[in-house]
Amino acid sequence: MLSSKITTALLALVGSAAAVCPAATRQASAEQVIYSYNLNSDTAAAAGFAKVPWGDPDTAGGCYTVIIADGACPIPVATTGTGTYEFAVESRQVFSHLTGQYTNFDNGTTLITTVVTLGHQTTVGTVPIPVSFIGYVYMDYDDNCRIYQARAYARVPYQVLQETFAAVNLNLPAPVCGAEP
Repeated sequence: MLSSKITTALLALVGSAAAVCPAATRQASAEQVIYSYNLNSDTAAAAGFAKVPWGDPDTAGGCYTVIIADGACPIPVATTGTGTYEFAVESRQVFSHLTGQYTNFDNGTTLITTVVTLGHQTTVGTVPIPVSFIGYVYMDYDDNCRIYQARAYARVPYQVLQETFAAVNLNLPAPVCGAEP
């Protein structure tokens, strides 16, 4: 009798601790990110990015965001939800188009696999640059469906530099991470 009560209590505790943001909710915000990057208006893009739940517990809260280019050391670009929002708004200025494929993991992480085409957003439209790269953006969500961490892995600029300098026979070394804090 006592053991069944303990078992029931433990199952209730484990069940409540395993709450994860639903995959459909995570995917909707991941789709909002790609949608916002592809908008032509600065104002519309900023409003679109504002709909993404950056930061835990709110935009003033933590959202550690890094870019990892070609396996190099992570480069922090933001530490709060507001900082990540601002980075998205600013970085959008150099992208002409993004695609999105989404994978939702059971641990509360959503992956955006994207092809990014560089370009310049202007008031009269987009000026594409014929350079694309593949990116993998992992966004980690808390139980309240807020993004508390984002990691963007990119195969640029090192790949682009290597192809550019190969024409003049420069052998670039692979990037190597140093001692991180």
